[in-house]
Amino acid sequence: MSWYKTGTITITNGSKSVTGIETKWANPLIGVCSGQMLILKTKNSIEICEIASVQSDTQLTLANEYIGDTKTGVNYEIPTSPNVSIEALALRISEMLNYYQIQLDAWHTILTSENEVTLTAPDGRQVTIKSQYAISNELAKLLEESKSYAEQTVKNADTAIDASSSALNSAASAKNSADSASSSATASSNSAQKSSNSANSASLSENNAKTSELNAKKSAEDAKKAVSSIDTSVFIKKSGVDNQLIDGSLDVKNLTENSQRVYSPNNKPTADDIGTIPAVKKQVNGSPIYVVGGHLVCSDWIGKWDFMPNRRDELPFGWYFRNGDNYLLSSPQGQALNSLSSNYKKDHRITIKTINGLQYINVPTAFAPDGRGFFIRAVDGTTRQVGHVEDDAIRDIYGHFDAGVVDHHDVYARGAFRGSTAIYPENGASPPQKNWAAWGYDFRASNVVPTANENRVLNIGATPAIYLGV
Repeated sequence: MSWYKTGTITITNGSKSVTGIETKWANPLIGVCSGQMLILKTKNSIEICEIASVQSDTQLTLANEYIGDTKTGVNYEIPTSPNVSIEALALRISEMLNYYQIQLDAWHTILTSENEVTLTAPDGRQVTIKSQYAISNELAKLLEESKSYAEQTVKNADTAIDASSSALNSAASAKNSADSASSSATASSNSAQKSSNSANSASLSENNAKTSELNAKKSAEDAKKAVSSIDTSVFIKKSGVDNQLIDGSLDVKNLTENSQRVYSPNNKPTADDIGTIPAVKKQVNGSPIYVVGGHLVCSDWIGKWDFMPNRRDELPFGWYFRNGDNYLLSSPQGQALNSLSSNYKKDHRITIKTINGLQYINVPTAFAPDGRGFFIRAVDGTTRQVGHVEDDAIRDIYGHFDAGVVDHHDVYARGAFRGSTAIYPENGASPPQKNWAAWGYDFRASNVVPTANENRVLNIGATPAIYLGV
């Protein structure tokens, strides 16, 4: 027998746990195991405890709770046997069999007992749980209670449906009674109101007649006074009957109607008067010009088209990309577009439309639906008018050749086709020979001229623009 006493221990009164300091209890070569003695030596006494299990190098569990005083850092001794001895082997096997027997008994109790079961964990802790049989009984009770609750819920739902139907019927009956009473009350009220209205109308008519009589007398007196106060010497007199000429002169620029100036062919409004563009009028050498910011506005140019050498986002002031974009009708651009003539807007498809509740007007476009740009061509006054679009086309190309010709090709072709001497004349032209070679004709314009996916002339890119002056 040998003794293991490396390190010190801490043990607490009323606890089964023992904590080691610098100990190696789990080392199998040392031989510390359950059933061995833990001997505590103090100055005046010796205490002996039984080891129930070893959890680690620094933790073991006693078989019984420690009844002595709490100690910290106390020396100890454990009488051990080498694990290679027969005694140690028998002790280990006995410990293992005892542990598994305890576990089997616990599981048997868990599966069959009706009460709670207390188990001991490998670290010595005791855990109390419910048996499988008890859990099964509780689940069965809960299922039975749930079934009762479900049946009661169905009955309550049926009762609620019956109550709801009864309430709906009662409400409908009450509504019919209320409607009938309301109709009777309304009819009575209407009759009373008609009688009252007839009486009021008769009284009002009488009062109006008296008031009209008094007003007529007063108007006659006022007219007499007004006529007597007129100075006829300042009137402008007619100079004729047929043409209704006025013998006199008026300053037409001072004529107004409802505080608004009246215009005439001899008094035409200016751009400032109409407000078509937000321009400021200035006089230069006695002639009027219009300026927006620091830019001169050419009012006669509004609606003018041109191809500009600038990119679309670098166009000069007043010029806009001619791509069909919409502008608010109330914006400066919209006002300028709307000031163009009706024919101009019709010819170039400038329309006013409503988008999201707001009115917009578009600039004309220089592009076909497939994205190709239009070439500008002069009108002929008949089939080709301003704004009329013609699809691209080429003049007809005619060609003909006779089939089956073997010899003298140049004689049997016209138009775009030209015959020539056969390139490979084997078996070609000898009348006695029957297996004559067949010759074909190809026509492909790309053999002699450049071709593309559109008909075009030599061109250079520019930005189509329209001048709006704002």
